[in-house]
Amino acid sequence: MIPGAKTVKFGIMSIRSWFMARFYDATMKKAEATCFGQWRQELLADASGRVLEIGSGTGVNIPHYPDTAEELVLTEPDPHMLRLLQEKLGTRTDERISVYPCSADALDFPDDTFDVVVTTLVLCSVPSPVNTLQEIRRVLKPGGTLIFMEHVIARDNPGLVKWQKFFQPVWCYMCGNCHLTRDMEKSLQDAGFRLEQIDRLMAPGSPPVVAPTIKGIAVNR
Repeated sequence: MIPGAKTVKFGIMSIRSWFMARFYDATMKKAEATCFGQWRQELLADASGRVLEIGSGTGVNIPHYPDTAEELVLTEPDPHMLRLLQEKLGTRTDERISVYPCSADALDFPDDTFDVVVTTLVLCSVPSPVNTLQEIRRVLKPGGTLIFMEHVIARDNPGLVKWQKFFQPVWCYMCGNCHLTRDMEKSLQDAGFRLEQIDRLMAPGSPPVVAPTIKGIAVNR
């Protein structure tokens, strides 16, 4: 176990967390094959310098990082996801990679540390997107980039928004605090990021309520 990792008491939250970690890759398999895998590859192709990934989960992004990522720091606060991530890394001999159990809104790194921060399908489930984006800006160097891929509220489809709002309570409960109605494009702008590139898409292979997706690059102004 990584030094400093916290033990989570056994209970309902722990059980849900265990199931989420255990079956995450299987539930995402179709969407990864139809779109997310390709989108990850495209987004991470130019990642370079010191790179921080927030909420690394089971490590699905790891194969997509290029050699230009001189240092890759992975964070994952959930102990069950963390265990799977460590198991995956146990088969690799890449000295560039290190893992920390810190949460997204309390990053254990000095100001202006990283050239790039990566979030993929994680800002939907952090306790506070505002606090998380403030922390990301803090650890990013001025002019550094945030590479993001997040499912979001269906801004231009009021009918779908109604279903997202309807399903959100049970979805949050069962899927690790995953929110269906967060407007992450607005949150990025409100946090002070400049959107250098953004694509607004529907993710094939995903349930309709989580299909609206944004991906792109934002700059720390």
